[in-house]
Amino acid sequence: MKKDVLKHWALTAQIALNTLIGYLFLKFLASNWGASAHKDAFDIAYSIPFLLMSVSGVTFLEAVITARFANMQGSDHERASAMFSGILDYLLLFSTCLIGITAIFSVQFTELLAPGLQESTKREAQGLILLFMPLVVVLGVGALLSAILTAYQVPVGTEVYQLISRSVLIAGWMMFGYSPTLNETAVLLCVFGACGLLIMWIVFRRVTKLQYKPGRKAAYSEIRHVLRQSMGLILTSVLAQAALAYLRRLGSLDGVGTIAMLSYALAFIYPFSTLAAKPIALVIGPRYIRYMKTGDLISAKYILFSSCVGLLFMTVSIAAVIYGNAQEVIEFILGGGEFNASVVSVTASLLKLAIWGLPAEAISRVLLVPLLNDGRMHAVSVIYSARYILQMGFSYALFNWIGKNGLIWSYVIAVGLQLLFEASYLFYIMGQKASKPS
Repeated sequence: MKKDVLKHWALTAQIALNTLIGYLFLKFLASNWGASAHKDAFDIAYSIPFLLMSVSGVTFLEAVITARFANMQGSDHERASAMFSGILDYLLLFSTCLIGITAIFSVQFTELLAPGLQESTKREAQGLILLFMPLVVVLGVGALLSAILTAYQVPVGTEVYQLISRSVLIAGWMMFGYSPTLNETAVLLCVFGACGLLIMWIVFRRVTKLQYKPGRKAAYSEIRHVLRQSMGLILTSVLAQAALAYLRRLGSLDGVGTIAMLSYALAFIYPFSTLAAKPIALVIGPRYIRYMKTGDLISAKYILFSSCVGLLFMTVSIAAVIYGNAQEVIEFILGGGEFNASVVSVTASLLKLAIWGLPAEAISRVLLVPLLNDGRMHAVSVIYSARYILQMGFSYALFNWIGKNGLIWSYVIAVGLQLLFEASYLFYIMGQKASKPS
């Protein structure tokens, strides 16, 4: 276990650094724009590149891409180069089309995603959407490079380019008192995100030695096969972004600042769950796989169960501490500047609800390892898709009943049901394997 922990120390440290920089970036936004209409416009615009890249499927297909290149590593360099070139061609063409469509229909996109915003805020969001469009390429290509580097056993996460771009903004703000406008913030995030991508590209070339040659068709049939096999995951990726987009859409109808406060409250869940669960998943994943391959179901069940129980205890403890001190947590992390006492109070009340999604979110990340290992990709897609569809349904019903608190409750209930589906299906799989004669 010590060897497994030490093996993944670099990626764990990177996750921790991403969490720290993510919170400092949140502090930067909170101090400068609080829960204003400007921050609502920023949140809508900043979500667009992530929504668009979910349609390409690349960000959700990282595990599939990693597995393909891991199998080809060392044995078929030419085939790997051809496949890399083909995927990159697809990404660049797809990104260009998406950017063009979004630029033409930015008014309609804004109306669809946030109908409740004031007209001046909608115009501001439309301008920011156009400025954020280069991030579509950065996100897509970065996800591809990260997936292939993982196959070559180089622990570089997909957030590395975001970490670099945000670090520059934070350094300028904290060290030199530089407070850019929203438009300048969007431009700087894109420019320094591209710089981060360039650094990843240099590392990628040196490690993999893969050559990019445009227009290579040798691997197109294999790429089409991967996409066909993974259509369910692509649909899930789209539904995940759609659920968030629908939450913001309903938030825009609640009034000025609601989108911003929802973003602040939910921003605590993803980093905490990743920081708590991903290192555990990296450690137990290979051991679980080895036990299952040798038919040692008892050991496989034990390591999975003990890890989930330990994670449950840890995350419930964290959630309880944050619940009891939500006002102080929000004040400490985000308070100051434009983030005044009234915004702190409302955001803290939302965080008190949202934090109870943390245990389910974290344990779900650990259960994903055995499900994918058993080749249950379609089952994973169905479970996750059901979660996001249910979340949208709950969002509509609960928002009309109890307002913005209902949007948070819809997330907590949906992620809890997702965990229930995953655990039930996994126990069913293990029961089936245990009943087979050895």
